[in-house]
Amino acid sequence: MSDLAWKDLSLRFKLVLYIVVSVFLILSISSSIVISTVTSQEEQLAYDQSAKMAQSYANQFNADMKSNMAIARNIATTMGAIHDSSTREEASHVVRSILEDNPQLIGTYSGFEPDAFDGEDERYINTTAHDETGRFLPYWNRIGGDIDVEPLVDYSTSDYYQLPKRAKQDVLTEPYFYQGALIVSYVSPMIENDKFIGIGGVDVGLDYVDNTVSSVKAFETGYLFMASNTGIIISHPTNKDWIGSKKLRDFDNPVFHEVASDIEKGKSGYVDIVDPSNGKDVILFYEPISTGNYSILLSVPKDEVFAGVASLRSDLFTIYTFSIVFMGLMAYLIAASFTNRINGIVDEFRTISDSALEGDLDIRANTDVDIDFKKIQEGLNEVLDSLQDANRLRAEMEDVVNRSPVIVFKWKSQKNWPVEFVSRNISQFGYTQDEFTKGNITYADIVVPEDLGNVEQNLLEAINRSDREFNYEYRIITRDGEIKWVEERTFIGNFSANHSNILQGIILDINERKKAEEALEKMGKIRIKEIHHRIKNNLQVVSGLLYLESLNFKSDDVIEAFRQSENRVRSIALIHEKLYHSENLTSLNLSDYIEDLVEHLINSYNVDEEIIKIHLNIENLYLDMDSAVPLGIIINELTSNALQHAFIEGENGEISIDFFKSAGQLILKVEDSGGAFPDDIDFRNTESLGLQLVSNLVSQIEGDIELDTTDYRTCFRIIFRDKEV
Repeated sequence: MSDLAWKDLSLRFKLVLYIVVSVFLILSISSSIVISTVTSQEEQLAYDQSAKMAQSYANQFNADMKSNMAIARNIATTMGAIHDSSTREEASHVVRSILEDNPQLIGTYSGFEPDAFDGEDERYINTTAHDETGRFLPYWNRIGGDIDVEPLVDYSTSDYYQLPKRAKQDVLTEPYFYQGALIVSYVSPMIENDKFIGIGGVDVGLDYVDNTVSSVKAFETGYLFMASNTGIIISHPTNKDWIGSKKLRDFDNPVFHEVASDIEKGKSGYVDIVDPSNGKDVILFYEPISTGNYSILLSVPKDEVFAGVASLRSDLFTIYTFSIVFMGLMAYLIAASFTNRINGIVDEFRTISDSALEGDLDIRANTDVDIDFKKIQEGLNEVLDSLQDANRLRAEMEDVVNRSPVIVFKWKSQKNWPVEFVSRNISQFGYTQDEFTKGNITYADIVVPEDLGNVEQNLLEAINRSDREFNYEYRIITRDGEIKWVEERTFIGNFSANHSNILQGIILDINERKKAEEALEKMGKIRIKEIHHRIKNNLQVVSGLLYLESLNFKSDDVIEAFRQSENRVRSIALIHEKLYHSENLTSLNLSDYIEDLVEHLINSYNVDEEIIKIHLNIENLYLDMDSAVPLGIIINELTSNALQHAFIEGENGEISIDFFKSAGQLILKVEDSGGAFPDDIDFRNTESLGLQLVSNLVSQIEGDIELDTTDYRTCFRIIFRDKEV
């Protein structure tokens, strides 16, 4: 259309055209955003519903597993209670009756240690439910079809017997083959007077598990299957040859390997993957079963999961298409009804807007219009007054900022942080406004490269925590190449992921403050190291004086008392020596310390290391002074006690010192092979100063001490709360 033809068009037509096009664009954009947001939420809801479905199935099978474990625990409890008051025939009948009452089981059994049932194993050698040892081992099963009994086999090597025996707790085994049947065992140990005497257990055939799991359907064609902790497939509705023989890691797909790794760790989750059994694009949800090392996996085609999402998207599109048409029509009618009255106002607005663009905010509207439109003029004039005041205030604020040491920034939350605005006083670092606002330099360009990663990471963490502000100290590079410390304070506000967010904040030069802090920190470290050094020297002087004083006595008891005191002082001095040479002045690496302490004791007692061997198994753990000093004296006393009293002269022996962390607690074990600690001596209430020190120091670190004399060895075990630094 030519310029002349456009000019010939009426103002009414132009205004209607502008309004209709604007409404169309606004509704189109808003419709697109709403549809995208709602469908995105629906997709997440579909994921969540499917995940809850997998969790629900996992809970159902967890209940079955708990029930089976309860039966095994019932057998163990019953047999443990009646073994010394019932005959073997009566006990065997109890095991059989439990199998008859539970058709889902393929076997129930009980197995006793030698002579643990009634002490008469020799009478029952090779009789029913007994093998050549005569042990009571009734295994009632329906593997062959009818219920029959036979003795348990392979109990000396198989997990179903050995795992509960070692752990003394309930066990659910990995799948294994028994007489051609793939089964899992639920086993509970029988403990009497803290001693293992046998097991009670049940076997569940994986055919039963497979039939139960495979019967579950999800959505239209989705299905469940089960895998063990090691990734062995336990059930599958279509590929039966995979059961017991195929692992998740056997599939040539790294995603399956990630799923197997999560299952091993007891994690839940979901992944997009191609189902190897049908070639469909599916979402695979996996959820651990809390009882036992198994997981439920739910495979659902993606198009079924998102069927509701697609339908919702179509409905929303239809609604918003209608809304756009309706609003366009209404905009046309409203605009057409007012265009005659506002032609004069439009002309004046055009004049005012042109003047405002040229910087003239003094012009005002004064067209004579109908009373209905008087408020338009008044409102416009108020806006112009406010703009004039705001412009004056903005100029004053900019002047205040530019005279201050605080630099104001606005940047985009994009790679390298492009700058939208920076105050003129950026010149204090040698840069100009234009270099940033024209894109020649980004904010990331002036951050020291070694600090940039930390700044990005900490900002991301603040955003993920939904913090309103981000405060951080880091270094920047000035135009002259000088490195300076600055403090950033940025307002994050309502940060929205996947959108171009604008961050605004300030940076302040704190270089002089950082120099002062570094100088004070360095002086503090030097002072602390000097204190440790002086304490170590003073303690070594005390140790030397004790040694010299011991030379004045001939009594072995007196000399030994001096030597013990010298070793105690030396154990404390060694801690301060280690701290003096350490970069970390508040904590001590126990591994290095214990090695040096034991070496000192070997030399002090003239130990022949070919006869007395000392084994150290020390983890790299750090303790503060409050724990390290008492622990050093405890190790000194227990090791000295073993070197002095545990071994007969000339005989070979071993001392083991273990220090490790377990379940949030620190554990120290000092064990010797020199025989059991005398039964007639209470180590907590003895005249020995060394053992009194040990008991008192264990209380000081809020720990517990135990003495174990089994297997003709002496083992002190000390457990205390983790104060690792």
